[in-house]
Amino acid sequence: MPKRKRRELQHLRQEPSRRRTYQLSHASPSEIYKPGFPMNVLGDVRWFAVIGVVVAVAMVVTAVLTTGGLDQGNPDALPTVTPAATSTADASPTGSPTPAPKQFEKAEQVIDATKNTYTATFKTSKGDFTVRLFADVAPNTVNSFVFLAKQGYFDNTTFHRVVSNFVIQGGDPTATGTGGPGYQTQDEPNELRNKKGTIAMAKVSGQTQFGSQFFINLKDNPSLDYDNPSANKFYPFGEVISGMDVVEAIGKVQVGQGDRPIEPVTIQTIQITETPK
Repeated sequence: MPKRKRRELQHLRQEPSRRRTYQLSHASPSEIYKPGFPMNVLGDVRWFAVIGVVVAVAMVVTAVLTTGGLDQGNPDALPTVTPAATSTADASPTGSPTPAPKQFEKAEQVIDATKNTYTATFKTSKGDFTVRLFADVAPNTVNSFVFLAKQGYFDNTTFHRVVSNFVIQGGDPTATGTGGPGYQTQDEPNELRNKKGTIAMAKVSGQTQFGSQFFINLKDNPSLDYDNPSANKFYPFGEVISGMDVVEAIGKVQVGQGDRPIEPVTIQTIQITETPK
């Protein structure tokens, strides 16, 4: 037999000389070969169970510390939030949704921006405030808003979303953040800034159409402007000209899950005033 082959066979049969000697002799139990670390641990199933539990606990603790470390309540982080009309309902909405809210195929033409100027007075449970509507800049947006207001669509609805130092949002009769009038209106891009007190339409993230939901800026929000680098751009179509203190009071109400006011803030009605130029 070749020398190399004989050596391989010897290797497959051999045991450590110390262990073989102990097993063949009548040595005392203290002298019998015992495997050292880590073989003594790996050969015991109980150690595997203990190690598994320790690893699982460490993973859970790491996950909790990672998510809990985010400063969810820091107002400075809020501009990254999008004033969106969501496509899915959030749990436990506050306020009483309007039963069977009205639906329309489209907005009828109800304004004439060449002849008139328009204001909207919001009568709310916190007081009244008035918005000048930019019919010259955003005629289709203003027309849709005025049409819905005249139809009573906003009557007895709520500001279903309030984010302190960011925006207050309303215009959804279902009070869920998912409601709409049954039709969509296309964005009217402009270069107006989302300054404190301006009003713009909310929409699903990344979309260029909107329904009935609107928001009012509680501060200057350049992250929402026409020239921000994201796909979410919001175009103001009006501005608060009186009652900004009421808007600010709404922005300070206590909220719960989903930024919903714990005590509903109701829009009793929105009155449209038409003034000849």
